[in-house]
Amino acid sequence: MGQVIETLTAINQAWRQHQFSDMEALLDENVVMRGPKLKEYARGRKAFVQTYAQFMEQSHITEYSESNHITDMWGDIAAVTYNWTMTYEQKGQTKTDSGQDMFVFHRAPTGWVAVLRVIFF
Repeated sequence: MGQVIETLTAINQAWRQHQFSDMEALLDENVVMRGPKLKEYARGRKAFVQTYAQFMEQSHITEYSESNHITDMWGDIAAVTYNWTMTYEQKGQTKTDSGQDMFVFHRAPTGWVAVLRVIFF
């Protein structure tokens, strides 16, 4: 379970530090991102990373925290759910958002890689 959380932590640190290329090895080529009502936000590694890059081009994060991580595993599949809160500046305004995420990972020869992210607001 520790390696799964380490992978999630590396993904979330990479986008917050604008190290988007560091995310790529941690994502399946066909990773999918879904938002509220399971609307598809991105499909494929490049599109997935681009959503983070676009957000960070417009935003400056002043606070970010995660809590209540729960990991479930089934052999080479793992799901991590957690709560997050983020305060950021965008277009001269300060905003605070919070929600829950679920990442699903599979164990690849190179380690755990994300195949799905679902965002719940």
